[in-house]
Amino acid sequence: MAVERWSDKRTFLRDWKVVNEQLVVRGEFLLDLEFAKNWDKELEEMNNGKRGHPYEFPNSLIEFQAVLNQWVNIRGIEGITRKVEEYSIIPNYNDYSSAFRRIQKLNVQIPPTKARKVSASTDGSGIKMSSRGEYREDKYGNKGPKKFLRVIITADPFTKNLLDCEVQVDGEGESEPHTAITHLKKLLCEGVTIDKFWGDGAFDSKEMFNFLQKHGILAAIKIRENASSKADGSFRRAREVKEYMEKGYKKWAMDKHYGRRWTGTEAIFSAVKGIFGEKTRSKYIPNMILEVKRRFWAYQRMKMYAEIKMHE
Repeated sequence: MAVERWSDKRTFLRDWKVVNEQLVVRGEFLLDLEFAKNWDKELEEMNNGKRGHPYEFPNSLIEFQAVLNQWVNIRGIEGITRKVEEYSIIPNYNDYSSAFRRIQKLNVQIPPTKARKVSASTDGSGIKMSSRGEYREDKYGNKGPKKFLRVIITADPFTKNLLDCEVQVDGEGESEPHTAITHLKKLLCEGVTIDKFWGDGAFDSKEMFNFLQKHGILAAIKIRENASSKADGSFRRAREVKEYMEKGYKKWAMDKHYGRRWTGTEAIFSAVKGIFGEKTRSKYIPNMILEVKRRFWAYQRMKMYAEIKMHE
């Protein structure tokens, strides 16, 4: 049976030739060894004023290894780096234990946006903390409830650029609305204007709407079915609830372009999980959190690399 659609209009058009080329160029990122040209200069800057044993390997090498480590185990990383040194591209290689220590200490931060005006969408998704599958559970039994990591990201649904990312054990840390406000505050402090915010029903809170009202940010937040239209501390939310009830979900969603939320967050979750997988390899929770955060950091770096190369 055919599924009836709300509208025949398509607003998420893509230039597939450009999209295809961007995906190809992202592959070049994995073998871009330009950092080798500034090896000595980078080490000199890193060791300037450093006390104790000097750095022997620049951060750019460690970042290169951190990206590859999403697919290759740490001993394999040593093998790759050794081969790169064999071809005289870099002057020396680090062993796997040294690489592991430096990768774990990397302060990975989502690259700040260069845009002065953005739209924002926030959502969360889970990443498995182990490779335990249904077969093992059926055969050996379930030793307890499955735990997973909660990843909360904020992204621009139009440019599809990742703006910020937080990783925590599910049930711990700040809620999605609090994390979204933290991300938005950071953008505002950097001088970025936010014109609109998208969120699902989890963001239907007085605190969220009051924050958006204070900073003049439009909202496309799905209202809960049992929502009260009384102000009760948030006149902005009361107006949003009234509008939602008068229009009904379908018309409200079309007027608010609520479907655009998907391109900001769900598309990134789908891409990151498709590229790097949905499971962690680390055994300890702090390392798992760092591993997952590096995935989103690596994804955004690959995406930005392709965009810059396409405009050269």
